[in-house]
Amino acid sequence: MHLSILSGPDAGTTFVVTPLKRLRVGRGAECELTLHDPSVSRLQFEICFENGRPVLVDPGSRWGTLVNGVRIVRHELQPEDRINVGDTELCWIPVSDPSASTIAPMRSPAFISATGRPQVLLPEKTAAARPAFRRTLDPATFVGQTFTSYQVQFVEAKARTGVVFRALDRDSQAAVALKLFWPELMTTSQAMNRFLRTIETMGPYRHSHLVALYDAGMSDGLCWTASEFVIGESTKQMISKVGVVGMLDWRRVLRIAIDVTEALVFAASHHVVHRNITPTNILVRRSDGVAKLGDLMLAKALDSLGLGAVTRAGEILGDQPYLSPEQTLGERTDARSDLYSLGATLYALLTGRPPCEGLTAAETAKKIQRQRPEPPTKYHPAVPALFEGIVMRLLSKRPNDRFVDATQLLKELARAEKSA
Repeated sequence: MHLSILSGPDAGTTFVVTPLKRLRVGRGAECELTLHDPSVSRLQFEICFENGRPVLVDPGSRWGTLVNGVRIVRHELQPEDRINVGDTELCWIPVSDPSASTIAPMRSPAFISATGRPQVLLPEKTAAARPAFRRTLDPATFVGQTFTSYQVQFVEAKARTGVVFRALDRDSQAAVALKLFWPELMTTSQAMNRFLRTIETMGPYRHSHLVALYDAGMSDGLCWTASEFVIGESTKQMISKVGVVGMLDWRRVLRIAIDVTEALVFAASHHVVHRNITPTNILVRRSDGVAKLGDLMLAKALDSLGLGAVTRAGEILGDQPYLSPEQTLGERTDARSDLYSLGATLYALLTGRPPCEGLTAAETAKKIQRQRPEPPTKYHPAVPALFEGIVMRLLSKRPNDRFVDATQLLKELARAEKSA
């Protein structure tokens, strides 16, 4: 039986597996098959034989093992199964070969081509090896159900990247924000694996104004994340109340602006552009009024897949008025696009409406590109000129006319706070 490495640091190597022994695979020295992939666990998975049948078992690796695109704990291997761990993809190829009684050591492949280079044994038919990915995601079918280790309670929000549920961690009984991503965003096991790897590298980063990421994975054909559940309300909910229960105190809006800008300064230090700053993604904690920006870690992961400006069929258009002019034109974006989107959100918090909005998506895009918004003081006369000037500068059509970066914006916001 052969285990061929198709991609990753050890690509091009084929191993002979004997049904008489257990095979441990990982980057630890105790493994019979040691992978030089830093993204796999020390013991990633084991292959053992039960009644002559090969069974792959993941003993609890940090980011899981995918077989044909599905995260597994235990799986009976079938011919041409694709196994993805970290940045490595392997293929299980049973071969009737009575002489194959040992596992070839690392970098000493059992099969050498005529050129002297390792020869990967590719399956003759690849159609059967293609993962069966989910084609649809119906949020209603998850409510009240258990997904991985989480009990799903209700839909919290829908966005262009996925659906957010409030869920309970069955082990700790703590509330989490469970996000399931639209299936069309990641349609290959390689894409899913790269997404999870990027999430892993960003996960340890913590900031007081970022929603904390707890866990991530791939289950039942869907990528998912579990994050801090902020008890409070989104700025989208706050905007919906403006004009109904009165205008928001501009000082509260300024405080939200400072909190989110501090998160953007942190993002810039890690070379991350968010590209999806909307009222849905800014949460305000009820206990102390602290604002937290969500989905920052996802921005880096989507970038790794070339999906930084992703849209989807039937995309929820509620977020469109918060896109920058360059985003509506499909042009290259940078951190100044995030500043525009923050400005659009602040404008809506002050006035109860986005700065530019039309009756159709096309009309809204045209207004974002060309129409200068009314000053916030038209709707909220108490807003100081200094703060209003900052918001209007953020909404400049040309990126060069906005602030250079979040650090410069933070200094101006601090000045506005000091003069209040």
